[in-house]
Amino acid sequence: MSYQIITRITITSDPRVMVRMAANNIRPLDFRYDEVVSLTETLRTKGRPTLELELLSLFFKGLWQGRTRYDRAVGYTLLTDGIDKYEAWERCRGDKEYERGLLLRMRGFLHYRPVPCRCHLEYQRSTVRRIYVGYISFSRQRRRIFPSLIDAQAALIAKGWNPENFRIVEEDTQNLKSQKQ
Repeated sequence: MSYQIITRITITSDPRVMVRMAANNIRPLDFRYDEVVSLTETLRTKGRPTLELELLSLFFKGLWQGRTRYDRAVGYTLLTDGIDKYEAWERCRGDKEYERGLLLRMRGFLHYRPVPCRCHLEYQRSTVRRIYVGYISFSRQRRRIFPSLIDAQAALIAKGWNPENFRIVEEDTQNLKSQKQ
């Protein structure tokens, strides 16, 4: 399935919605910073709250992906509500009222900042370097560092893994040179 990789979303003063994105199925990735006309029209006609709901919907449905506050808000909502992403997505397809309520709960997490606590994941005593939808990559030297415990749990849920199968280990803040953020 094709999706857009998003690295930045900016609302300019004129107001326009500018997005830096690339298609995931073209290599090398060609990131472009352009205006998204449909989102600009939504911003101008319906306002910023409706635009935020539209952006959350794009990230929730998986059409847009990337480490942005919208992606984190989706992950935090699924984690705190204990919702399975695919079941929620199926229910949203048939029940628009449920979808609107879910998006409004997600919007509440847009400006949420969890307590910072650098940590990494371990799976069956092996250090996790990367998490994918179907598999995990391990490394003894490098590991993925998360800024907080809830970010680590949200990343697992976003990729379809059960957080109970992983161990979250707090980082020793002394020696972090070679670690990947």
